[in-house]
Amino acid sequence: MINPEFKRNLWLQFSFHRLIAMPAILGLIFFAFSIASNNFPGGLPLDSIALILFGGIVCLWGTRSASSAVIDEIRDKTWDQQRMSALNPWTMTWGKLFGATAFNWYGGVLCFLVFVVAALTREDAMTFTSILTLIALGILMHAATISLNLHLMRSDIRAVQRGGIAWAVVLMVFLFAPRLRSGVDASVLWWGQPFAYSAFLLASTIFFAAFAVFAAWRSMSSALQITTVPWAWPLACCLLAVYVAGFTDGAGLLWIALLFSMSMTYAALFSEENDIALWQRVIARAKAGNWHGLFRNLPIWPTTLVLSFCFALLLQFSNGEDLPFKLPATIASLSFLALTLALMLLRDCCVYLFFAFSGKSNRVGATTILYLALINGLLPFLSKMMGLKSLSIFFMPLHIGNGWVMLGIAALHALLALALLGWRWRQQALKDDLLPQTS
Repeated sequence: MINPEFKRNLWLQFSFHRLIAMPAILGLIFFAFSIASNNFPGGLPLDSIALILFGGIVCLWGTRSASSAVIDEIRDKTWDQQRMSALNPWTMTWGKLFGATAFNWYGGVLCFLVFVVAALTREDAMTFTSILTLIALGILMHAATISLNLHLMRSDIRAVQRGGIAWAVVLMVFLFAPRLRSGVDASVLWWGQPFAYSAFLLASTIFFAAFAVFAAWRSMSSALQITTVPWAWPLACCLLAVYVAGFTDGAGLLWIALLFSMSMTYAALFSEENDIALWQRVIARAKAGNWHGLFRNLPIWPTTLVLSFCFALLLQFSNGEDLPFKLPATIASLSFLALTLALMLLRDCCVYLFFAFSGKSNRVGATTILYLALINGLLPFLSKMMGLKSLSIFFMPLHIGNGWVMLGIAALHALLALALLGWRWRQQALKDDLLPQTS
């Protein structure tokens, strides 16, 4: 039986007019460029035109269509009906992933056929790996957009409704995507082994596309309120670190893993729900010894927070692994740097939870960023300008040359943040105890 979500999207995407309009317009475009190339030999060949149109229809327009698959449900207030349906997360995921973008893939298939015919008839043609890479890139962008929309649906619904996620994905791909075509003899050195550039790019795009599809499925499970154990987030961190470290032949693998785990902790922390009711459920299950229930209710950011401390400890006892990058000149000491960064990450997480537990969670992220900017930037700068070097070092310990003092100040920051968080927790618990008496 066909996926009902996929079938519903097909009915929404296709009409007799659209079925006829897509090949007619594409045919006119290809015909115009073929006439132009005959009159002006220096023009773009048809296979290159087909690739450009494929990228525009599938990667750009298709990403917008994938985003609308979630945005339209929210705007039309039909998402609750979707959640109450009997469809499982995977059925819902691929139904939206390929159903909402079916019309874009229809145009993409037409461009692919033109590419094949043009490439076979031209000697210096683009390779088939180029369009296969674009196909994988399209799936990557569509799945990433759906995943981010679903993940941010509850934490910042206004950003989802404005459709900004689709353009953010397009911008990230535009900024970080490598060249689609390189020299004939170009190669990539990864983990000490040379690979053909085009083949490596195709394999990497397929890898990240599979990553994005899996993320969309996990986000759909969370959106449908099907709890899962958060093992995928730290696994993704480790896999990304291994992939990136391959370009440095493994040098600085632990440092790369530490930076990835810290970045992913911040990303998840600022995009997940972290109200006090959630953590009360987590604490209650911990007290009852229900560890499986604890992990099923646990947000994903604590997993990479713990992973950050694991990598920091490994770096501390690995006899000083070399950095794969240059440190800023102001950071004077490398000893205990990893543990200091992990403790500062713990401090920042506690600051975020301090504001999240206040019960006024509308601007938790913005408030946290403001206070962290004051602590890490403005206050050290003012102290330094006023000649109070010791106070400046207290606010930003990374600028001191003594590793032990740097670690001690970072530990003091973390302890102060934990104490404030504990005070906030007790205050909220007291309010909860008094609430039944006043009602």
